[in-house]
Amino acid sequence: MEGPTPDEVRIVGMSTVAAAHTVYVETVREMFGEKGLEALAEANRLHGLELGEQGVKDGGLRKGDLMSIYEFFQAAFPFFGFVIQEPEVTDRRIDLTVTGCPWIDTFRAKNANEDICHWVTKIDEGIGQAVDPDLRMTVPKCMMRGDDYCIYRYEK
Repeated sequence: MEGPTPDEVRIVGMSTVAAAHTVYVETVREMFGEKGLEALAEANRLHGLELGEQGVKDGGLRKGDLMSIYEFFQAAFPFFGFVIQEPEVTDRRIDLTVTGCPWIDTFRAKNANEDICHWVTKIDEGIGQAVDPDLRMTVPKCMMRGDDYCIYRYEK
């Protein structure tokens, strides 16, 4: 009997992560409202900052180099499965265009609110802030809001 393939393991793992994100975001929304969601966003951002600082230490991210954010997430593809297009980068902005999301089907199946990515991607904002503390991240296009792809915009 053969075991699961690495892709099958990643797909199941990412579905589990997406379900966990849905549970905690929607529970905080229901129990604590906007104030709770803002606190959650800050906790996620700080967690991302820790991950990003470790990424800088390990060499996967480089201080001041916005392209390294793309490279960092692109290197994580085998583990997470987000499909990201090669970005155009300036010294003030990088837009990561995400055309494949391993979480979207689970978010929808679990009836996550369409703004879930705003709260969850604060982790990604923190990762970017390890590269440049002045960066802020927005999601001007989002599959959960009905767009065909997502844009993670890091800008200062």
